[in-house]
Amino acid sequence: MSRPLRKDYRTADFEQLSRMIRDHPLMKEPGAEQQQLHKLRTPEYRTKCVMRASLDDIALGINLYKLQLDTPMSPTLEEPNYLKEPASSARSAHSARPPATPFIKVLLRKTPIVVLFERRSMTALADTEEGRQVMEDNRKYDELLSGTDKTRRTVDADTQTMTALMKSRLVNTERLTTAQMGSYVSNFEMYDTYTDLEKSTTSVQVQGAKKMEITTYHVGGVDQFVGINCLPGFRLALMLTMRILASNVFEPQQRRYRNMAPPDPLAEDVKFKYRLGLLWRLSPPSSDPKVHQAVSDMSFCPSNGDIMAVAYGVYSHGKVSKLPRSGWVYVWNIKNPVNPERRYHYQVPVVTVEFSPTQPQLLAIGLHNGGVEVRDISGQDLPPLAVSQRLSSPYFEPVTAIKWIYFEGDVGCRNPHITPFLATSQAGAVTKYRLINSPNMLGLEQQRLQRAEGELEGIPIERQPPAASLLANRHPQCLEIVLDPVQSDIYYVLTDEGTLYKCSTNYPLQHLELRQVHDGPAACMEFSPWSPRMYLTCGSDWCIRIWLAGILLPIVTLQHHLSPVHCARWSRTHSTILVSLSRSTVDIWDLRNSTMKPVSSTVIDADIFYTTFKFTHCGRSLAVGSEAGNLLMLSFEDMPFPPHFQYKQLKRAIFKALSMQPDLRKQVKSVGYFGYPGGTKQTRA
Repeated sequence: MSRPLRKDYRTADFEQLSRMIRDHPLMKEPGAEQQQLHKLRTPEYRTKCVMRASLDDIALGINLYKLQLDTPMSPTLEEPNYLKEPASSARSAHSARPPATPFIKVLLRKTPIVVLFERRSMTALADTEEGRQVMEDNRKYDELLSGTDKTRRTVDADTQTMTALMKSRLVNTERLTTAQMGSYVSNFEMYDTYTDLEKSTTSVQVQGAKKMEITTYHVGGVDQFVGINCLPGFRLALMLTMRILASNVFEPQQRRYRNMAPPDPLAEDVKFKYRLGLLWRLSPPSSDPKVHQAVSDMSFCPSNGDIMAVAYGVYSHGKVSKLPRSGWVYVWNIKNPVNPERRYHYQVPVVTVEFSPTQPQLLAIGLHNGGVEVRDISGQDLPPLAVSQRLSSPYFEPVTAIKWIYFEGDVGCRNPHITPFLATSQAGAVTKYRLINSPNMLGLEQQRLQRAEGELEGIPIERQPPAASLLANRHPQCLEIVLDPVQSDIYYVLTDEGTLYKCSTNYPLQHLELRQVHDGPAACMEFSPWSPRMYLTCGSDWCIRIWLAGILLPIVTLQHHLSPVHCARWSRTHSTILVSLSRSTVDIWDLRNSTMKPVSSTVIDADIFYTTFKFTHCGRSLAVGSEAGNLLMLSFEDMPFPPHFQYKQLKRAIFKALSMQPDLRKQVKSVGYFGYPGGTKQTRA
């Protein structure tokens, strides 16, 4: 049974609340200042009654108001005077409608943050005096709370705090204190000091004609900088510092080399100008222009396209009266185009260099005296890993080209992943070198070419019979060696007679095919990245010829300048574009447009002759060497967008070039499909 609710329940609380409302400052007459503020308020805000109260006060007021609306339970209770109403009006209102629940609009506002307790955490280094004091305070605090009844109650809770990035105190240095002190020196001491400074100050060439003076101090007559420079840690730190400094100057060029901003195919102002832009220029080993330091060869690292090795030696013997006694191999990194990161000096000119495709840190070097070396560039100042010996390679002619090969079942090397390599020389010999457990390499004569006689396949030429059979002129000079992109045992050798020898590592001391490709020395040969049966050759007869396996004659012949073509290579991004290098120009050919002249010819240094060039791994830049020792890094600008179907575009361009030669067009059509399986691009290094 419920207890009857009395009317005087919590009446005192309600009276107290009513008194608080009457005594509130808002219920009093406003002053002059408040009236002025009241005029500035909006009309909607003026009609509202604003009262600061808590939620408990509001809930208490609502409950008390409901109690006053209920029917009186006892006639003895007296209502307050301010709640009494006339009986007639009350009865009429009660009979008209029931009392409604009052509506109160509550506006919640954010109150200021009240900090009840705050204790910031503090950390200190353990090996400092401050850290030792903190550890002592923590130990005393644990001893005070080690009793049974003194254990501090702790609660673990997760919270989300803002990350405050603060500077470590380790980067702060001690404040420097200065003081003025007097000292007496004689004229003799001043003279000795300045004389020592002149002896220890040297001028170092930084870049080109720029020089920087460096002063080192001698302690006990010994230059301390020489010993510091020999430390491996200091040299590594110096190399990284030079990379950072070089990036401040060459950052836009490095971003272009990495293709970080490719051209937009949806741009409205697209123009195809086939232009070459200069990114940077790598300086030669010596600043003396009389020193013969031509760029004879270069090679990009297979695993890291930022690293490239450059050989400096002799390229053209026309202006060389005496063979120079110096040669260099520099290993450059695009992160530092100012200074090379590895330097190797030789007493003879260096002719060729080549990285290993399976072990990228190994670099094979061919010298002018017929010697071959293999170096490990992963460490500084390391001795050669292996060198050739005269017992197995008795030739003294220059080594012209080196190619690493993959020979299955090769045993005897110190590492099964290190494959042998082939080296050609001007003595007409092809030698296969293998690394064994010895400081000397094992050399085996793979081929000894003989001069061609009679009429050969290929282009017809008039071959003059030799006046006399000389032992020194019995063998042709090997100028280039190229590996077959599909068959790992097949390789091709170009000679100074303009002949092409097809050989195999499985059949030593004999060649498989012989073809006449040029009427003069053949300098370069390369297979198309989209066809294992199509290749180009260039030579001293001013021509670039494109050949197709199975056809005896060249299908396309390109000729523009009346000068020898030193090098020609297929583009890595466009199947119909190839680049050729003559004495003074870099030409870009597009078979889709024309086979009569190149679409663009670029001259960077008109007074310096070019020697050779190579594409980067991405194919959007190329490195061009000169006889002055400069290496120019060029980038392709305003080039057409690569076609989606590269092989179809190449085939269409070839048939367009053969539109005036129906017989040759029929032979090419009879060959059928001459691309890679699936129309993919060559991925073999």
